[in-house]
Amino acid sequence: MKKIMMSLIVILAMQISAFAQPEPNSKREQRKEKIESLRVAYITKELALTPEEAQVFWPVYNEYQAKADASRKEFKQKYNKQTDYNFATDKEAEDFINADIKHKSEEIELMKTYYEKLKKVISVKKVAKLRKAEESFRQELLKQVKRKMGE
Repeated sequence: MKKIMMSLIVILAMQISAFAQPEPNSKREQRKEKIESLRVAYITKELALTPEEAQVFWPVYNEYQAKADASRKEFKQKYNKQTDYNFATDKEAEDFINADIKHKSEEIELMKTYYEKLKKVISVKKVAKLRKAEESFRQELLKQVKRKMGE
């Protein structure tokens, strides 16, 4: 019971700090911040992070997410024009395939690096649960979006 209360306090503190940020300029930003708050709460709960663990886990995890997001954004900016996969030449197709493989390899290396960092701040069992918690959160989010679209 004490763990649950402490987790709730950590979540509340994180949400209060989110309110201290400047007003977002768009509904999209507001939605993004709300999703981020839900993700923090969900992963904190699923991993059963103590307040002390959460305090050291989230900065490392957020750094990992920022680097992964930047990598994906960079790849999309460079290759977004090929999303229809109708390449003019075999060379363009080959370049795209090689860039995609390189990008995925870099993502895996980034994941390895940060999993090692995370193992230093939370238990290996919790690090192992992280991937499942991320996927479960995405599935839950998709269910909510589909439900709202159906309404």
